[in-house]
Amino acid sequence: MAAVAGDGTTTALAPDAYRVDIDASGDGWVRSAAGAQRLAVSLSAGLAADWGSLPAAIRQGVTMLAAHLYDHRDGAGTPPAAVTALWRPYRRMRLGDGAPA
Repeated sequence: MAAVAGDGTTTALAPDAYRVDIDASGDGWVRSAAGAQRLAVSLSAGLAADWGSLPAAIRQGVTMLAAHLYDHRDGAGTPPAAVTALWRPYRRMRLGDGAPA
């Protein structure tokens, strides 16, 4: 995280100089506690840095889905249930009161 000056130069911010808020639906905000008007935010997301670091079940599911999409490039057919089964342990789950979000 860095503050961006009017001329475009950046200055790294200490962790206590900004706040990250994420609500229940996954929307997030970054706020400057240091009074900076503009911030440069970098983000790294995902399960792994590269293909080889992904869990084997994810890699197998991606390969199966790609093969399915190639075989059904006309748009017909539903993805194999095995793909869902392979990915199920890696899905984000949320408990709620049953009301729509």
